[in-house]
Amino acid sequence: KNSFFWFGGIPRLIVTDPELIKDVFNKIYDFPKPDTNPLIKLLANGLAGHEGEKWSKHRRIINPAFHLEKLKLMMPIFLKSSNDMISRWEKILSSNVSCEIDVWPFLQNLTSDVISRAAFGSSYEEGIRIFELQKEQLKLTIEVIMKIYIPGW
Repeated sequence: KNSFFWFGGIPRLIVTDPELIKDVFNKIYDFPKPDTNPLIKLLANGLAGHEGEKWSKHRRIINPAFHLEKLKLMMPIFLKSSNDMISRWEKILSSNVSCEIDVWPFLQNLTSDVISRAAFGSSYEEGIRIFELQKEQLKLTIEVIMKIYIPGW
């Protein structure tokens, strides 16, 4: 349900209705993003952190990538990456009568492989170092988020 709560002396609104969420995203000047730890902007400076005109500009740049026709063109890439993952699973299963598979690492690699093939035309294995650096950056960003930020500290 839509509700609000107080974060210290600042009221925060929780919006769950899709139409209201769309309205909030379209009124970027009326609904500013909450202040965050400024160190996060050094580690993760993307669309989610932008405001106002900069957000609008970057949103217009990436929007065409998510049109249905573009996604349909990527279906062979999704299929190839998924088939590769399933063949790896079949190799694991053929060696044992029964076993458990932790699918989380496979799904992470599948996502990375699809992004690599769609954006760069190469597989995940060829660009593995870039994804390792991104994981490290994410880990550092989460560490910063978990620390208490005291302005001027």
